Amino acid sequence: MTAVAHREVERKYEVPEGAEERVDWSGLPGYTVSAEPVEHRMEAVYYDTEDMSLGRRLVALRRRRGGADDGWHVKFHEPTGRQEWQVPLLRTPDRMPAAVRNLLAGLSGGQQLRPIATLRTVRRVRTVSDEGGTEVAEFAADVVEAVDERTGTARSWSEWEVELLDGTVPEEQQREIFDAVESAIFAVGGRPSSSRAKIARALGAEDGAGPAGAEPGAETDGTTAPEEERGERTEKTSGRQAEKKSGKKSAPKTEKKSGKKSNDKAEKKSGRRAEKKSAKKSGKNPGRKAKGTGPEVLRTVLEELAEQLVLWDFKVRLDAPDAVHQMRVTSRSLRSVLRVASPFFEGDAADELDARLRELARALSSARDAEVTAQLLAGRVAELDGRVGPAAAEVLQRTAEDQARRAAGTVHKHVAAKGHLQLLADVRAFAATPPLTEECAELSAREVSDALVLRALRKVVRVAERGAAAEDAGETGGEQRLEHLHDVRKAVKRVRYVDAVLDRAGFRPGKSLRRAAQDAEDYQDALGLIMDASVVEGWLAATATALARSGEDRYAVGALHGAEVVRLRTGTEGGADVVGVLLSQLREDLA
Repeated sequence: MTAVAHREVERKYEVPEGAEERVDWSGLPGYTVSAEPVEHRMEAVYYDTEDMSLGRRLVALRRRRGGADDGWHVKFHEPTGRQEWQVPLLRTPDRMPAAVRNLLAGLSGGQQLRPIATLRTVRRVRTVSDEGGTEVAEFAADVVEAVDERTGTARSWSEWEVELLDGTVPEEQQREIFDAVESAIFAVGGRPSSSRAKIARALGAEDGAGPAGAEPGAETDGTTAPEEERGERTEKTSGRQAEKKSGKKSAPKTEKKSGKKSNDKAEKKSGRRAEKKSAKKSGKNPGRKAKGTGPEVLRTVLEELAEQLVLWDFKVRLDAPDAVHQMRVTSRSLRSVLRVASPFFEGDAADELDARLRELARALSSARDAEVTAQLLAGRVAELDGRVGPAAAEVLQRTAEDQARRAAGTVHKHVAAKGHLQLLADVRAFAATPPLTEECAELSAREVSDALVLRALRKVVRVAERGAAAEDAGETGGEQRLEHLHDVRKAVKRVRYVDAVLDRAGFRPGKSLRRAAQDAEDYQDALGLIMDASVVEGWLAATATALARSGEDRYAVGALHGAEVVRLRTGTEGGADVVGVLLSQLREDLA
């Protein structure tokens, strides 16, 4: 069974009754619309858990029949826009494919996925083509009858929709297509829809009729603008059309009198300074929790990280870019919080969870290392300035990418196991009701935030001091020094993880601790370059051995490996100085 994913770019419109009979498609600038619509009668059944765990996480699952894309569809958000993942129907259409259940296993938490709404739609579709006759979009006029399966409530409405056939075309071309079609839609009284999606209407989330907690936030569609921006679209569209007719461009609204372009970075810094000054005057810190309790800090950060772990589990199952790395970062962030907060937890539950999260990080490590190697290899080849030929470079790159794919396959096996799903459930349960001590209950949010960051910083100092003592005693060879640098980097990353999750949750430690945390984080990149070199050197050494056994030309990999050995040795020798400066800085910060 083959799953297909694509990016959705679409806009929805509200139109007055009878608008379809009155709309004139003949005058679209640069585009034509097919004369006769094709009618489809579709049925879509939406699924979710009893507590709407998919909808709450901006994911929607439906089974559609009767249209051009029969099948099971999973809709979700990516930074590039709305995405849809599709799987064909089985011979028994109502039966959910295992691929769908597996994809959503982490999000559903093992709960049953059951029908929450049924939508029956009569859709009249016309194609939009450019001047060369290439079809670029579809226009659909929909009449919808929906039933909320949870309550039996029936709702009906009409709406129009324009969807690009290729969601990867440049944004300028996307705007041009939408502007052209909207010129006809707006002419008959159409306007951008304030509805997020059909499922939101079907469940009553947009008329206040839906049960508490049932709002399906998953279904923001394609490029639909936020509500406060939608009212501006008609004005902007008509303005661009007027520009085309006149051949002139109107002056940008934000143009300065001096005629000079604004400096974005300077403006942002100025804005942040103004916010800080205003906060000082008012005695408040915007976006930060000036007051609160210690338990609130830990519950908030743990719940956020537990949720992030579930979401990255979903992205890993989707093979989304960077998902393995982000899931690994999230698991390490959780471990970092559990460790620095250990004095505030009763019993052994936190330690047991930490050990299980460590196993997850290990399962992700080989895949992440393979990703890093595949990403860095091209740059390493380029640095040798032609000593590695294109053919040899292509073979090595393909080898690295094949190994990365195989490593990703082992990750998929790991997340599909029952033990992994139980870990997700246990992390969520621990975050919801952490076993906090009486001491924690008596502390303020600031006191707990300070304690977390301070413990992380002291760990860096202890690890750095051990390495410095070994250096002074002459007890560090190349491998020992590399291991020490790796330990320091892990401790520094713990500071970064703790500082970052506190910041996202709206809590912050005292000023001196924030400065010390930033000083520690400033050295992470330098140490990270050394660790990357270690990963690439290990891969090249193993590859050279494999080529020696096969009898193939080993010159290219040998040249790369030699250069990487030099890079690693230089980085390791200089790393001791980096740690020495870091240790001196932290001692001063924490004095």
